[in-house]
Amino acid sequence: MIWVVLGIAIVLGAFGQIFMKEAMKLAGPVPIDQSIKEIGFYFIYSLLSVKMFFAVVCYGMSFVLWLGVLAEEDLSLIRPMMSAGYLITLFYGFYAGENVTMDRLAGTLLIIAGIYFLTKSALPES
Repeated sequence: MIWVVLGIAIVLGAFGQIFMKEAMKLAGPVPIDQSIKEIGFYFIYSLLSVKMFFAVVCYGMSFVLWLGVLAEEDLSLIRPMMSAGYLITLFYGFYAGENVTMDRLAGTLLIIAGIYFLTKSALPES
């Protein structure tokens, strides 16, 4: 059961990042050439968007689930497994038309290979 909870926490964390990215795409670039007041309004506008709300909800739920996983498993095992969310964000990159290069793809696949070895180390030997 703890692995299911970890999986849900990973997915929610990745979707939190995706919603955050989408919210910031709507807000546009940070107006660094504007006054402090204008920059403040920019961030308030960004934080009050619907997509940012979903980002906070996803992150909040992921955080609560993560606490439950931390209570049960070794941090040295489960923390690296959180990087499985990179695979989800890689798929988002393809979907969103980002410049997903072969190097990015290879790097993400290497991370996933590392997760395979972590998982294998956690299973009882047969």
